[in-house]
Amino acid sequence: MLRVTLLGTGSPSPSLVRHHPAAIVHWGDHGSALVDAGDSVVGQLLAAGEALRGVDRVLFTHLHWDHILGYPAFVWGSWTVGRTRLDVTGPTGTQDMHRRLVEDFYRDQADSAIDLGYDRHGWDNTVVRDVEAGWSTEVDGCRIEAGSVVHPPMASLAWRFTFGGRSLVVSGDTARCDELVAFAHDADVLVVDACASAAPLDAPAKRRTIVERLHEFHASPQDCVDMAAAARVATVVLTHHLPEASLDVDTTGYGGTVIIGNDLDVIEV
Repeated sequence: MLRVTLLGTGSPSPSLVRHHPAAIVHWGDHGSALVDAGDSVVGQLLAAGEALRGVDRVLFTHLHWDHILGYPAFVWGSWTVGRTRLDVTGPTGTQDMHRRLVEDFYRDQADSAIDLGYDRHGWDNTVVRDVEAGWSTEVDGCRIEAGSVVHPPMASLAWRFTFGGRSLVVSGDTARCDELVAFAHDADVLVVDACASAAPLDAPAKRRTIVERLHEFHASPQDCVDMAAAARVATVVLTHHLPEASLDVDTTGYGGTVIIGNDLDVIEV
């Protein structure tokens, strides 16, 4: 069993129907990893039926604000309901982000909570590591690998999960790039950033300019389908949608399945 639940499929733009980027991957009987932690991630985990105390592994694709603002709330919320350890992995800067957003701001408050009776282990038993593309580990029988994507100027990673002969890739934010095609080759499912959709024809000129610039560091929906075809991916899931996103794609050159991701969708791999 390998599956991914899309917790947030939106962009930085505020939305009631698409929350900031986050997903949780499950494998086997007990394995899981939270991928990114945008705003509202705690509420979305609860809405997905997740037991917060059991979510003790986080993988970050990159450190743009819309992918990390929910992280302090997740650290606090999961700890106060019983989480006893935390393992966090991400690109260069992840350790510094954890120090600034969690330790520097909240260590005194955590010590006060510990004095009240909360388990110290859930706060102190935390490992945070910076890694580069090529890093890998095995957790509960699942191989987890970090791969290269292109999202300038931020250090960014994609994550590949291989379990029971099945494979899932979560790209994070990325422009169309050969690096992702190579990393996702022959994957069963690719969850990929499709933020650079064309602006509506009636959009103000300033908005159209902004959306066009996004294509420099985000993929368009068509880019996602084309990369999936080149990588021979069986199913491609488009996510990270702008509020006004146009998601029409030409699938003539792609023989797989295209899914327009929505919040709380569950994709079995």
